[in-house]
Amino acid sequence: MPPPTPSNQSTISSFFKPKSTSTATAQISSQHHRLQTESKRTGPPSSATTHPSKRAKLQPQQDENTRSQSIKSKLSEWNFVDCSDPSTQARHHVTPSQEIREKRSRVHEAFKEKLLSQSFPNPRQEDSLGCSDEDDLSADPTDGKLAREAEEDEAEQGGEPPTANPFQKFSSKPSNKQQLVPSKSKSVAKLNASEQASQKYTPLEKQILELKSMHKGVLLIIEVGYKFKFYDEDARIASKELNIMCFKERNLMTAMIPIHRLSVHVKKLISLGHKVGIVRQIETRALKAASGNAGNPFERKLTELYTSSTWVDEVSSFGNSVAAHDPNDLGSSRSLVSVVERLEGVEGGEEKVSFGLVSIQVSTGSIIFDQFSDGYVRSELETRMAHLQPAEILLPPNLSRATEKLIKHLSDRVIGTSGEMIRVERAEKVFDYNEAFGLVTKFYEEDGRGDGDEGLGEDLTEFDTPQGGSAMAKEKRGEVLSVVVSLPHLVLSSLAATIQHLRSFQLCSIFDQTTHFQSFSSSTSMLLDSNTLTNLEIFRNSTDPSSGKGSLLWVLDRTKTAMGKRLLRRWIARPLNDIRALRTRADAVQEMVEARSSILRSIPSLLQGVPDLEKGMARLTYGRTTPSELVTILLCLNRITQEYKPVSEDWEVGLESSLLNEIIRSIPEGKSTVQRLLNQVSIKEARSNDKANLFVDQDRYPKVQQAKDNIAIVEEELKQHLKELRKVLKRPSLEFVSVSGVEYLVEVRVADSKKVPADWLRVSATKTMVRFHTPTAMRLIKARERFKETLQAEAHLAYKGFLSEICKEDYLVLRNVVSGLAQLDALVSLANVGNLPGWTRAEILGGGSDRLELRGFRNPIIESLREETYVPNDIELGRKPGSSEGMGEGEEGGEGGDEVEENKAILLTGSNMGGKSSLARSVALCLILAQVGSHVPAQKAVISIHDSILTRMGAQDEIGKNRSTFRVELEETRDILERATSRSFVILDELGRGTSSIDGLAIAFSVLKHLLQRERSRRPKMIFVTHYFQLLSLAKDESLRGRIRNMYMDFVETESEQVGSGSGDKEITFLYRLREGDSMRSFGIHCARLAGLPLALLENASLKSQEMETVGKQRERRKRLAKLENVVTTLFRPDLGSEQDLVHPLEMLKSLQETGLHQV
Repeated sequence: MPPPTPSNQSTISSFFKPKSTSTATAQISSQHHRLQTESKRTGPPSSATTHPSKRAKLQPQQDENTRSQSIKSKLSEWNFVDCSDPSTQARHHVTPSQEIREKRSRVHEAFKEKLLSQSFPNPRQEDSLGCSDEDDLSADPTDGKLAREAEEDEAEQGGEPPTANPFQKFSSKPSNKQQLVPSKSKSVAKLNASEQASQKYTPLEKQILELKSMHKGVLLIIEVGYKFKFYDEDARIASKELNIMCFKERNLMTAMIPIHRLSVHVKKLISLGHKVGIVRQIETRALKAASGNAGNPFERKLTELYTSSTWVDEVSSFGNSVAAHDPNDLGSSRSLVSVVERLEGVEGGEEKVSFGLVSIQVSTGSIIFDQFSDGYVRSELETRMAHLQPAEILLPPNLSRATEKLIKHLSDRVIGTSGEMIRVERAEKVFDYNEAFGLVTKFYEEDGRGDGDEGLGEDLTEFDTPQGGSAMAKEKRGEVLSVVVSLPHLVLSSLAATIQHLRSFQLCSIFDQTTHFQSFSSSTSMLLDSNTLTNLEIFRNSTDPSSGKGSLLWVLDRTKTAMGKRLLRRWIARPLNDIRALRTRADAVQEMVEARSSILRSIPSLLQGVPDLEKGMARLTYGRTTPSELVTILLCLNRITQEYKPVSEDWEVGLESSLLNEIIRSIPEGKSTVQRLLNQVSIKEARSNDKANLFVDQDRYPKVQQAKDNIAIVEEELKQHLKELRKVLKRPSLEFVSVSGVEYLVEVRVADSKKVPADWLRVSATKTMVRFHTPTAMRLIKARERFKETLQAEAHLAYKGFLSEICKEDYLVLRNVVSGLAQLDALVSLANVGNLPGWTRAEILGGGSDRLELRGFRNPIIESLREETYVPNDIELGRKPGSSEGMGEGEEGGEGGDEVEENKAILLTGSNMGGKSSLARSVALCLILAQVGSHVPAQKAVISIHDSILTRMGAQDEIGKNRSTFRVELEETRDILERATSRSFVILDELGRGTSSIDGLAIAFSVLKHLLQRERSRRPKMIFVTHYFQLLSLAKDESLRGRIRNMYMDFVETESEQVGSGSGDKEITFLYRLREGDSMRSFGIHCARLAGLPLALLENASLKSQEMETVGKQRERRKRLAKLENVVTTLFRPDLGSEQDLVHPLEMLKSLQETGLHQV
């Protein structure tokens, strides 16, 4: 509450003036006349009577009501006017003496302190408030920014334009609701104000609610001033996910994050499955102030949209080659997978369905498509999902029940260390072929921009310019369109849905290049199904899936670049089955292992410190490459392309490997292109992301130069104004100063500050100096700011056009260089592994050979994880040399064809923990390594080309898909039976253990015999691991002669020194050696003792085992006696049987010897 006006107080000094009415003017003139008279009569006022902080006392006879009425009447009459207004000075011109001005100033300061309680910043702080010799608070670099931010927020929340004077809101007469009330009614007034605020939305809140209604399902991060904010329900979600504070601001819940942490928080939110949109202010302060809508909130639009599959890292995220090796790097391998389904009916009692699939890896720009048929279990779809590793799946509105169940099972999995989940997005509709063809054709005819997505496309239209989107020439569009329309029907439908989806993300330029399209199915490579990838631990170890350590990829990955690692991963996932391509890659690896050429020895240093150029090229396609990122890419390519001498033919390189010659020759081809692009930009300005001064040729973009010229003209006027100020202030050395980002300030000594013109705006002060802005300087500064913002806009468009030209003319050349570097990196990695001790190059057989021979082979994963020496083994499967002469692949060879010793199957038995599963995995891993082109951990490796590796190992249920452990076993076995060919390698590990012994034995027996009795063209190589010893008799079956061998993992059984060990007082030593023969014991109790089960329990188990073994022997003895009785009856009483039942005595005795009945 302001103090009542004493007799010696006139007005609020030079900051404010009374209302420009006749009454107010008369009152001021009267008060001023009395003050002058009193001053002449009494002299200068004493400090005691004019203390600025004391309030004049009322007369004793005035009651409290009179005092309150007086205060309110004075407040209602006061009108604060800025003294800098010349018209106001003319109307209210007074010339008080110096003493009166000082007295009035002190009274003003006291009244201002009481009125405002220091709640507003004072732009013209007097020197008497005790400033230090250094700059006051306004000199803090963050203070000016925070003050502008507060002004902007306040203006938007209340619907008032921002102003340089925080007291301007007092310039009009307050309404009755705004007048001050007695202290006893303050709480009631605050309550009414709160109720009123809760009922009425501010302009900013209305804008926010409108944005949220336009973009439902999107978590919006809205730029407000110098920070980003979440509102309403988005604020609650952000508070929970980001662990930040959420509070109520006016009518909406609010949470906020700083600008420099935006990318960090966005990446966290999208990794948790959220769809995040960035809403930015598309108006600048200077341009808004010059426009006619200065009183309205800043215009805001959705400019960026992200999900986990559409996030593209900035240069800071992949500039370091070490960081690029993060196995959980978001976006490095995750993709968006669009799926379209078509039911084909029932075939052979099973539902058949066809799928069209398109996978987009936004971070690298690759597009993978496939159309395939699948069964009820959807194993083919699951295999493709395991290879593509989607972060987001785009589905039609409706799918079949089996497909929905699989998608739900996949989306419930956590795919990273930070709890990332697969996001499922639903498309608005399913495109039939005609609709898809029309949409895709229209997309390419309109230069890749289309009509824009409903709801989102309108906001993004301004930013989805041709410079930032597609950059194809007319003939280029025709070339891409011819490739796209030739895709299978379901693939085209899936592609149409993907284009419609990505349009809102401004990523449609990914479809501009034909080199981006690749078919998932390939006749030159082997497809490892999802079970094989998991069971053989190709990409992740089952005990530590998050780190990647302990996988085959971890063993082979010696790459130095992220693009090389991604290529190596694709090679491992798709081993070659084309013998020519395989031998070409193996030759290149072998030559790198030997490294006889200086060219090959220089490759590791060439790859050192190379950033993720593949991601950089993808960002270039989307128009998101920053100048610093662009110059980083160009400088790196410039160094690489100058490493080797340009040649016209591959053989001129001088290496033995044709693949290496081709790669080395392609690298210098980009030299001239890279140097031409570097000559067009300033490296220094590019590193600082200065787009305005980026280009060397100033005439290339005339609008940019025009904006620069306008700025130069304004700055020249400011220089002329400075010369005028030097004359006015009589200071020839006067210069403008800049403080806290405020430019063109005039510093005046405190003693001279009272002499400056009244229209100068005081900005800040120290103890010795006061800083002002002149009216001319303020006018020119505003013009300069407008021209600067125009320059930024024109420079941005010019830079986008420059990127567009690169994509149009030079993209393929640069992409070929990057692709060659990735191949070199992957080959160097395989060569480094090949240099390890005990690794050798595999001999690849052709000509229809069907053989697998490994001597001294080891498990590469276990050998790398453990310090102990891995025990090597030998194995040989398939036809021996010379056994298949005269027979082509798949021929039966007449009657004698089945009698040829193939030895294609092994029935492997042995003790628990004896190394059976490890040996089976080792064979499969060596086979994969050989067909990748790598060396293998063996002394000798001779293999023929295999088309698939099929495994059924371990025991796990899939409750999410309503499948028990045993059902999973049987479904995996069924897939193997359907897919296995003569060129397949099959591992069946302990089939039938998920049910009772009798049923499990029967199923295992039937499956094994079925595979052995197949025709030669469908009879695979196989390792069948089991504890059902009854299966050992199949090797003695005459009809299966030469097709299967019994083998076991060797061990040594000794007497135990520990009495009562619970295992029959026997000590078992595992030798981990593969031996020919049978093993009739599993030593399960010994394994239980190693697991630490109680000794009493082990003793009981041992007794029970011996009892059951005795009962089994007695039962077997009775069976043999019964069979012996039948044999004897047949021999000595032939009259009891028919002639057909008669058997020659010698044959019967031979049968008795083979079956062991003679032992009875």
